[in-house]
Amino acid sequence: MARVFPLDKQDKTSPPSAVGVGGLFTDNGSVGVAVGGRLYFKEDRYRLTAATGGAKINADVYGIGQEAGDRGIFLPLTGKGSGVMGEFLFRLRKGIYVGPRTQYRNLKLQINREDVDIPDINDPPEELEGILDELRNDLTQQQTVAIGPRFQWDTRDNTFYPKRGFILDSGIDFFSKSLGSEFSYQYYKIVFNKYTSIGKEQVIAVRGMGCAAAGDRVPIYDNCLFGSNSDLRGYPTGRYQDRRMFATQAEYRLMLPFKNFLGRFGIVGFGGFGGVGKKFSDISFSELLPAGGGGIRFRLSKTYPINFRIDYGIGRVDQTLTISVGEAF
Repeated sequence: MARVFPLDKQDKTSPPSAVGVGGLFTDNGSVGVAVGGRLYFKEDRYRLTAATGGAKINADVYGIGQEAGDRGIFLPLTGKGSGVMGEFLFRLRKGIYVGPRTQYRNLKLQINREDVDIPDINDPPEELEGILDELRNDLTQQQTVAIGPRFQWDTRDNTFYPKRGFILDSGIDFFSKSLGSEFSYQYYKIVFNKYTSIGKEQVIAVRGMGCAAAGDRVPIYDNCLFGSNSDLRGYPTGRYQDRRMFATQAEYRLMLPFKNFLGRFGIVGFGGFGGVGKKFSDISFSELLPAGGGGIRFRLSKTYPINFRIDYGIGRVDQTLTISVGEAF
């Protein structure tokens, strides 16, 4: 549930702001709730994002690296926790923004013993021994705190459903014990989305992203998780994960060309590939992870182009069904 509105009705430059409450639920019992907002003001000179929430997430952890994901042996985990994030960007020149971002999380990971029987964590079954060795230090209450810079170059014609332009979004999160974090490490991410209109109701959208986690001690949930943030649809989040990752995809979007109720429906088709590795040089062409699929859209608002979406993606070893509000990218 959200409210979309202009923060200042006299401001014709800033994109519409949004505040709301969101929920998460999945077929494996994961649940979560968050409240937050994204505000644009002073003719888009400043951009403020803030959110807080809590969740219980059930996830299957296959281990770190390409081979672990291919092997298909997993350990079911349950993570419970809460967090807060904030970001403030200011415009340097038209379309270019910089500013700080900070986050705080308090999490606890534990083995989901309803789905697996491990009487003694120090003497696990042989097939799970490697995964438990990677996880052993993460099965505790953990607090992580980070601060870091954010850079955006944004020329999109619309923040909800772009038809033209691009956005380059990059940032670094410095987790540090001096800030109160349990561990000190760094998380780097860069994303580039490009949108091209090929007709009144047709758009080609392309996306490329890269991720790197660095440090002697990186929690498993802050490795680069393949499938997260719709990179790529068709893979459960984290089946493939490592210290490095890249993903690229393209999507064809069509809103039906009708002026009646049917004009609020749309269809998409998407495809892409990516990979994970300890280093980017470790990702080989033969081990790339392809994915593709399609979905339907329904325009929720007559004022703003916000879509309800249902996407079905097929990956090399799995498939996913995603139901959400807003485009995948």
